[in-house]
Amino acid sequence: MKFVVTRGLNSNTALTNIAQKWADLLETSYVERTWYPNLEDMLAGEEAEGILIATMEGPQIFTEEGLLMYHPGMAVLRAHKLELGEKDNFVTACGLQPGMKFLDCTLGLGGDAAIASLVVGKTGQVEALEASKPLWLLTAAGLATYVCADPELTAALRRISTQRAQADIYLRSLSKNSFDVVYFDPMFKRPIKASSGMQPLRPVAFKEPLTREVLEEALRVAPTVVVKEHSYKVLKDLGFTEIQGTKTGSINYGILRRNNVC
Repeated sequence: MKFVVTRGLNSNTALTNIAQKWADLLETSYVERTWYPNLEDMLAGEEAEGILIATMEGPQIFTEEGLLMYHPGMAVLRAHKLELGEKDNFVTACGLQPGMKFLDCTLGLGGDAAIASLVVGKTGQVEALEASKPLWLLTAAGLATYVCADPELTAALRRISTQRAQADIYLRSLSKNSFDVVYFDPMFKRPIKASSGMQPLRPVAFKEPLTREVLEEALRVAPTVVVKEHSYKVLKDLGFTEIQGTKTGSINYGILRRNNVC
């Protein structure tokens, strides 16, 4: 996936320097904003799938699907419902409790990681991986700076530790039982209508399919592995026998458990 970095039109020298540093950090090209009349032309001219933009409001990503900026999204409503004592299907599937160690292998915009951090609390640990370079930078910056109306959710965002890494490689570097839960939320092949606001990230998202080999490695790292997937059949093909959801539902959770944890 090719992407470039630029600055916003209404930016200053400091933002230009930031954009250039991002390009160096992420090992890609910095493109001067004034070289193209608009971002659509920049995408075409640079033959890129995405543009990472340094703006006064923080990093933004532009793709053929639109403009993306950080926001915790549905995590805000989910956090409110949890505080009211309502159940969250993700929390239930992962069996999250205060003090647990949770590894999210597909950070995205961090909605599930935020809920995990809220539930495991100050005594727990949430680490999150993102293989897409521009998406990692955008979300890492958002988690570090975004202020929610709920101070508990803001604190939960700050506790998330992010890593720019591919899950298969990172998992192999970890010791057995490093976490209590390893979680995957791979990009759905067919977007669901409720997630239409996520469309701009699809062109820059990491698209390698999840494999049984990666799941086996994850099950070494944690006694419980959970995969969120639209397709019931995909979960069955990956070897899941415990699935929370329905064959016709929009979201299902496949759960693998390892017995006799040492």
